[in-house]
Amino acid sequence: MWMEKITSILCFWYNIVSNLLGVRALDQGRANLNRGGHGPNTEKALELLKNNENQLKVVDLAIPFKDSVISFIGITDRNPERNLGDYQNMGYFLLNEKKQKAVVIDPGLREAGWIGDILGIQKCDVIFSHFHLDHWIGYEAFSNGHFFASSLCKTVLTQMVGAERTGKSIFVEGRLNDYHRRPLPLRAVNDAERLLPLRESINTVNELHPYINSDFGLEFFELPFGQTEGTLYGLLNAEGFKILFASDLFVMVNNRIMVEPHYAFKPEIMVISDIIIMLRAILGKRLQIHIDEITSNYMKRIASPDLLAMGHGVFEFSKYRSELEHLLQELEEFLRIYKEHII
Repeated sequence: MWMEKITSILCFWYNIVSNLLGVRALDQGRANLNRGGHGPNTEKALELLKNNENQLKVVDLAIPFKDSVISFIGITDRNPERNLGDYQNMGYFLLNEKKQKAVVIDPGLREAGWIGDILGIQKCDVIFSHFHLDHWIGYEAFSNGHFFASSLCKTVLTQMVGAERTGKSIFVEGRLNDYHRRPLPLRAVNDAERLLPLRESINTVNELHPYINSDFGLEFFELPFGQTEGTLYGLLNAEGFKILFASDLFVMVNNRIMVEPHYAFKPEIMVISDIIIMLRAILGKRLQIHIDEITSNYMKRIASPDLLAMGHGVFEFSKYRSELEHLLQELEEFLRIYKEHII
């Protein structure tokens, strides 16, 4: 069926060429941000992490901020015996070496302890953008930190683990059961069975109570639209440079931007409508819906970022704007056909 084809779109950025293109765009477009570079300890850590033997993909950017530097680091595990296979995402690490502070966003690296050690992370804030396994499974390496998530994400990870408790389970025998099509590696299933339910204390983030970290010019907040319910979006503003953390709103597959909606709590057509709303907001277009003032302000602030930090890769917005425009047009046409012709 046509809807099955929509839902079965691959969710993961595993095309090496497209990865390299994204990094090249970042390097060429914002090279001046690296003036002064990272702190000496971070530079040494990055040199170690980029060693080919580690089988990591590392994207890094040094961003001047007030009287210090923010080190923006994205890491994907490419080791096929260690990672999450087709589900492997990119985890983000923000370091302020001068203030000895760190933030970890979506710790989806199964074996992240040695990475955290190399980066010198002793205590940090950990943010889960949403409840999918590839965005939290490596959290144990940072268990002495403070955790933040939306109310729904917190509920799923701490309560909705067994159908015998709730009548509905997002995880079945440790396997993510939220319309993902491909099987997880057995090691990840075993991890989930061991880790769930999460017993960490998780702070709730929403529109009225955002996560704010002045050491990084960073803010995370919940918006009611996106690929997955209960998603947190983040903004990092430093020296006139804006990074939007937009989770899995879209992905790159074989040099094509695509979407993979998930229907855990909403009908499929509503999720596609939500993705359209977010794409319009990011592109700075009129939303064509009625929303409250607080949500409206957030939607205006996320428009036209310099950099998009997605769940599975980094994009320079200006480079991919036309492709996002095209994706939006196709999704809006799909929605029109659905509403006018599907009974």
